[in-house]
Amino acid sequence: IYGFERLQRNSFEQLCINLANERLQQYFVENVLVAEQSLYKREGLPWNGMTLPDSQPVVNCISQVFRTLDEYSQLATTRGSASDEQFCLKTTDEAAKDPQRKEVLKQLKPLGGRRASAFPGAVPPALNQGFTIKHYAGPVDYNTKGWLDKNNDRLLPECERLICESTCPLVSALGEPDQGKASFRSISKRYTQDLEGLLKTLGTCNLHYIRCFKPNEAQKPRTFQPQLLLDQIVQCGTIELVKVMHDGYPNRCSFDEISMRFRSLLPESFQHYGMRTFIEALMLAYDVPQEQWALGMSRLFLKAGQLKALEDMRSEGARPSAEKLANIVRGIIRKRWNRAGNAVRLCNYLPKFLQQIYEQRARRLAIRRRFRGAFKALQFVRVAVASIKAKRRANLAGSLRVAALLHVRSRRWLAGARERLAAALAKRREEEERQRREEQQRREEEQRQREEEERRRQEEERQRLEAERQEQERLKLEEQRKRLEEERLRLEAERLKREEEEERLRREEEEKRLAEEKRL
Repeated sequence: IYGFERLQRNSFEQLCINLANERLQQYFVENVLVAEQSLYKREGLPWNGMTLPDSQPVVNCISQVFRTLDEYSQLATTRGSASDEQFCLKTTDEAAKDPQRKEVLKQLKPLGGRRASAFPGAVPPALNQGFTIKHYAGPVDYNTKGWLDKNNDRLLPECERLICESTCPLVSALGEPDQGKASFRSISKRYTQDLEGLLKTLGTCNLHYIRCFKPNEAQKPRTFQPQLLLDQIVQCGTIELVKVMHDGYPNRCSFDEISMRFRSLLPESFQHYGMRTFIEALMLAYDVPQEQWALGMSRLFLKAGQLKALEDMRSEGARPSAEKLANIVRGIIRKRWNRAGNAVRLCNYLPKFLQQIYEQRARRLAIRRRFRGAFKALQFVRVAVASIKAKRRANLAGSLRVAALLHVRSRRWLAGARERLAAALAKRREEEERQRREEQQRREEEQRQREEEERRRQEEERQRLEAERQEQERLKLEEQRKRLEEERLRLEAERLKREEEEERLRREEEEKRLAEEKRL
């Protein structure tokens, strides 16, 4: 996605940038897609809702990551008892316990995960040095090494003191006036506040949105990757936007605005009707298809192009025929007669309905009179129950007085019981503290064992690779030795052949010489 960052090594800066992209994407969805559907429902238009992308779980997850980061940054600054690995482990553990966050944030595998092949030259983070967040534009692996230092906006006290005590006014003005009062100042918190301020500023503006799409990942000219562009269109909500604009009504005007702009398109006699009737007559008079417009509670909604068509008709001075206007007037009168008939039928039905209500009330009164004796018996039972409860309360008061006397007389025993209870609670707390320490030691031991197992596995992998390399070198040397032996045998054979040839030539020369001597 344009503006979204996924580099070979993603750190604190990339998370901040991607958080801004998530918030802007959510702002776009809420203020364009959700607002459009809410307007249709509020105006009473028939509309089937659609599933929209939701970035809120990712935003909530990153906000929790920042809160945990602030906590560990504070500990690292004040006590020095926190590290990046502990922060990463805490973040992944908390996310694993949350049903919503565990789908967004997951622990990064030691070898970098399946996406490590996308960046061959990247060095994967070690165990407990990173996690993966599933953004709307795709998953991103973050390396948390150095985050505690990056999240602190304060310089070292020595550096701040050096700047403040500078003799140069320009340099001393750059110093912090409250240096030494606070050793930690959160960058993530300041960044989140600035981001919320940006969104509030955008909320006061009349926004227009421009979508930028990357044609390729290599940033090369005249290179187009269709699948990459399609993924961007789907991920940023453009498909849903096109559906809303296609199935919905992009153009909408209030009744007053429509009446003022297009009053001249209909005769003066239509001005006496209500605004809804006038607008409906306007649509029918100029043959606007029924599926291209809809009347809401206070607005006229039009499909794309219909408002321009009405404007063109007004500018061209087009007028509907008298026959069509007469048909429209007859339709208006017919609707009024139908409404009047419905009102008359309602008026005829109301007395019957009221008579039914009166009869039901009379039946209920008769039932009450019939069961009046039962009602009095019920009242008698209630009084008897109340008296029984009063007697019970009196007995309870006597019991409480006896209990108070016993309490006063057994105060010494209660004091001893409290001491024994306090001792038992203290012992229990000590036992819980001991169990907590044992649990902490167990977790540290498991962590050490996991690290040892990882080191052992890496050492075995290194030894395996070294053995494979040595075996390959041995095979190469063996093959080279075989080739040299074959070459030696071939040279030996050639030498023997050459010696045999020389011996044969020598014998032939000897035979020729002997033959020559015999001839002489």
